[in-house]
Amino acid sequence: MEIMPDKRKLVGLVEQAYAGKLCLPEFQRDFVWTHDAVADLVRSVLRGFYVGSLLLLRCDPQRPPFAPTYLRGANPLYQEPRPELLILDGQQRLTSLIYALTAPDLTLKDTSLRRWFFVDLRLLLEDLYDDEIVFARSERDLDQLDQVDEQYRRRILPCTQLLRSEDFLSWRDGLDDWLRENSPDEHKQFRSTWRDKWTHAVNGFLGFEIPLVELPRVEESDHDSIGRVCAIFEKLNSTGVELSVYDLLNARLYRSGIRLHDLWKQSCRNHRRLNEWSKGKAETNKFGVLLLRTLALLRGLDPKPSILINLDPTNFERDWERASAAIERALELITHIGPDGFGVFIPKYLSGFGLIPVLAALRAEIEDRRLGERERADLRRWYWCSLFLERYSSAVESKSIKDYKEMMSYWVGGGPEPTLFAEARARIGAPGYTVRDAASYASSIYSGVFCLLALRGARDWRRGESIQLQKLNDHHIFPKNYLRQHGLPGRGSTVNSIVNRTLISDETNLIISDKAPAQYVGQYDVFPGGVTSELLDAHFLNQDAIECMQMAEDAISDSEVLTLYEEFLNIRESLIVAEIQRVCGLSDETSA
Repeated sequence: MEIMPDKRKLVGLVEQAYAGKLCLPEFQRDFVWTHDAVADLVRSVLRGFYVGSLLLLRCDPQRPPFAPTYLRGANPLYQEPRPELLILDGQQRLTSLIYALTAPDLTLKDTSLRRWFFVDLRLLLEDLYDDEIVFARSERDLDQLDQVDEQYRRRILPCTQLLRSEDFLSWRDGLDDWLRENSPDEHKQFRSTWRDKWTHAVNGFLGFEIPLVELPRVEESDHDSIGRVCAIFEKLNSTGVELSVYDLLNARLYRSGIRLHDLWKQSCRNHRRLNEWSKGKAETNKFGVLLLRTLALLRGLDPKPSILINLDPTNFERDWERASAAIERALELITHIGPDGFGVFIPKYLSGFGLIPVLAALRAEIEDRRLGERERADLRRWYWCSLFLERYSSAVESKSIKDYKEMMSYWVGGGPEPTLFAEARARIGAPGYTVRDAASYASSIYSGVFCLLALRGARDWRRGESIQLQKLNDHHIFPKNYLRQHGLPGRGSTVNSIVNRTLISDETNLIISDKAPAQYVGQYDVFPGGVTSELLDAHFLNQDAIECMQMAEDAISDSEVLTLYEEFLNIRESLIVAEIQRVCGLSDETSA
């Protein structure tokens, strides 16, 4: 696809947008600028500052590739949009200038009142960089500036005279006549100085050129080109409001009578977990895109953007609801704290949102095909292997279709074992497999271990209640400050490693503070029932690990602390790795 960089007069583009020849695709966000932002854009153009670039798509007015809509404040010739160009990036700036230069009877984000914009011509000559050169007034504080005589008297130019050269020249000639009649002395100054300088400044505004990229026309049937347009848009979008393939597809389906936003709202009403996890918004953690990926997988399609943007509208509503129900079921499995669930007790402990569509689609296939215990166990194994291999931290789409097809072939097509299981044997099942470097939520290993803690029934040490009844958070076992005081830096993976973390309440952690493990292990207000294996086994703390903690006193030397800490890490990591290998279906293989 040939991309054509260019420069065009900004007011010319505003005129096209005002007349409806330049439109928005339906996926664009609402206009969100305040009156201060609008005024600042006009100032920037008057000063000749760079105001960014635009991204436009040339299109057939009779059949644009995305459902078009007029810019806010436009006064189009036709009731139904017939755009020559679509704005992919630049909506906020062009809509702001429509508002400033045409004064539509509309409000802005920060006010319920209509606003008019003006240029102070006196100040324009005195100090171009004074922000008061452009100001806004509502109807209640216009102070007669809607009257042309008052504009002439105060040398205030309405921004509505800045859209067309003939409008400004007519206003300027009217000022000439008014000054000749009402202020002969100032008329002389106007003719000798002001007239040319003001005209020069306004001509600079009218002639201001903005860089743009115009994408060539693509045919509705050319799915590859449509996909490339979407990819280019996602790369070049600079509005600060991220748009996804969900937003782009919304405009594609709109012309087929499918309202994707309405379908989303209905799904949130029908499915409690989807609504809670997305907070009712398709953009939260890209749940709108996750649902589309699920839909594509259930259709047997690769869930990459170029495919999603061209999803067939035939039976779309039916497939959307099936995908919605599948996502809801996947979230039920993810949040279930029991042998058949994945223990994600709050959303932050699921770092791999990208695996949700595969889990959802595979579980839907199991249930629709009435598959048995083996396939359900395989799905749990697939989930844990994916998590602890950090498989869905990148290149999500290609892995999704590969895993989906391999699992389905394994279950119903007589195919070989999925390659993921072999990879898990080679890496997670290897003698040197380690989780010690996982030290933040950016790692799915880190989050996954906390989910294992929840599934093992880890309880707060002080309160003795499970995570369903208490709010537990991740905290250090060997306190960070204790280790720092004994020569180990307080930052880095060694101290913050998942191996030195567990789930206890904030209250318990506050009591522990920076105490030596030996001190708090013996405290009644930390362990009211004593240090028991029943309580601590769930935290991957066996008797050997507890003995390391009981020997870690304040009085011992730094080298002794570091030796004890290293021994503790080795013991606890071996327990964690053994549980990871078990849930990944590798226990028998690694012990053989």
